[in-house]
Amino acid sequence: MMTFPQTTHDMADFVTGRLTCCDGWGRRRLLEWIQWFVNNDRYFAVAKGDNLVGVTFVRLVDNEKDCHEHYRDTGGSVCYVEAAVCTHPDAMRSLYRLLWNSIGKEADKMAWVRHKYGGRATMVDMEKAKRRFTRR
Repeated sequence: MMTFPQTTHDMADFVTGRLTCCDGWGRRRLLEWIQWFVNNDRYFAVAKGDNLVGVTFVRLVDNEKDCHEHYRDTGGSVCYVEAAVCTHPDAMRSLYRLLWNSIGKEADKMAWVRHKYGGRATMVDMEKAKRRFTRR
């Protein structure tokens, strides 16, 4: 039986009820999903004091089709944001700064799926995304 580190449990507690793509998942499936990002160094988290206030899970893929395939990370030039949850006004900006200072340098584009637009991926140049997500 697989056990999960406390940080994985903490992130699972944080996203539960805040991430609609995971609604209906059992606890074990959620933990396994988060652990995949941990194992592949594809997550970023920020805290205020001892409290988690933001987390994002990303994959590097080659194209929009890859965005729709769970657990697919090709190391490509598209940084796909699979999920992001924040509860503090500055958390998103902090998460994206962390992202750009690490794997964001490897990507030409950033993508995310807007479920309200029929699951279509939005894809923008990384510099445009950087300006959008880090401005005050």
